[in-house]
Amino acid sequence: MEVSAADLNGLMEKMSLNDIEAQVMANLASKLKNADVMIDMPDRYSWTFRKRMQKFGFERFEAEHKADEKYPIVAAASICAKLVRDGKIEKIKQQIGVDFGSGYPGDEKTRAALKNKESMAKLKPFVRKKWKTLETIQQRKLFEDE
Repeated sequence: MEVSAADLNGLMEKMSLNDIEAQVMANLASKLKNADVMIDMPDRYSWTFRKRMQKFGFERFEAEHKADEKYPIVAAASICAKLVRDGKIEKIKQQIGVDFGSGYPGDEKTRAALKNKESMAKLKPFVRKKWKTLETIQQRKLFEDE
């Protein structure tokens, strides 16, 4: 399942990104009849995430830090998700004609595209409004413009 930036922008007016993630995962997992569900996440989030999943009616799962290193099926799912994501990124680049790199916050090409008015205008439909990277770039840009 995919949640678009436009969907996130609308949903984030009512709930946190963590709640959105938990709701989507709970909805997906509830469709798996009698399946074991393992979620890879840092230990410090597992308790709060468990509470979020319960809020959305799903309790039958395990959450482990570095589950992708311990369970081959989790590693395979992680690889599949990354391949799908990378494919979507390439399609967006072709669609808008902007090479914005990987789309990850640490990528200089991504940061440069977010700083560029023309690129950002094309990227806008694909970018969350509430994204720390975008906020940081916009704040820096305010100082640069002075």
